[in-house]
Amino acid sequence: MDYSHLYDEYKPLLFAVAYRMVGSIKDAEDIVHDVFLQLEKVDLFTIDDPKAYLTKMTTNKSLNHLQSSIKKREVYPGPWLPEPIVTPEANAPLANLLKEESISYAFIVLLHQLTALERCIYILREVLAFDYKFISSTVNRSEQSCRKVFSRAKQKLQKNQPFKKATKQEANELAKLFLRAAESGDFDPFIHYLSKDVVLVSDGGGEVLSAMYPIISKKRVVAFLQGIQKRGTFQGQLSLVNVNEEIGILQQKQGEPTKLITFDYTEAGVQNIYVVMNPNKLKEIGHNFSF
Repeated sequence: MDYSHLYDEYKPLLFAVAYRMVGSIKDAEDIVHDVFLQLEKVDLFTIDDPKAYLTKMTTNKSLNHLQSSIKKREVYPGPWLPEPIVTPEANAPLANLLKEESISYAFIVLLHQLTALERCIYILREVLAFDYKFISSTVNRSEQSCRKVFSRAKQKLQKNQPFKKATKQEANELAKLFLRAAESGDFDPFIHYLSKDVVLVSDGGGEVLSAMYPIISKKRVVAFLQGIQKRGTFQGQLSLVNVNEEIGILQQKQGEPTKLITFDYTEAGVQNIYVVMNPNKLKEIGHNFSF
């Protein structure tokens, strides 16, 4: 066992853990980079379980990152959304990992409605299937406390995921309907698929004009979409893209990404529409991951 072997084998997994925790591509990559820098100072023969050891390091660094950036989140202008992963077709290793680990964008948004500790324990237990003894040692809490936190996190997520997800084909058709509506101004076919309590969240990060509060209800979301379409907001090149292994819509102007739209589409209709416009969260589109 050597450092390069561990890097090749575990970097995609550790990136997925860090990305779920912090919701940022660059920060997740920086965290994983720091983990392997630190690993070079460790005698590998002292490590019994490399996956557990590296996951623990990644988790703790992610928690430290979130703690250091808490003030930034508190003063963030308007709603905060995670950074989307738009993968090129050739990027097979990450694409496979996204499928296996189910990092849907809507689910990442839900994860970030949990506290950092809830998110951490949920990922370690539900996604990575670690036992409570390991989780307890990772977050420095008793096993009983970890069980309670996990139960609370699971209840919150289940409350916000009451419906079965739409199939990929259905989501693809919905995205095409939205594309046609954005280009023509006729949203009627798309409106049919909106749930009564649909919520639209837009993240401009104070860098571009966006709704400062979530827009709630079918009537208000429809009025908002029709209004911004009339003002030319959807002008530019619109195309279907792969976002966290789901369908999304990318808007570009003069070759630069300006907007990314994703849908939380279930058997009961569209529950949420997420619009990422913060330029800092669109910089990594087409990012060439090093694994």
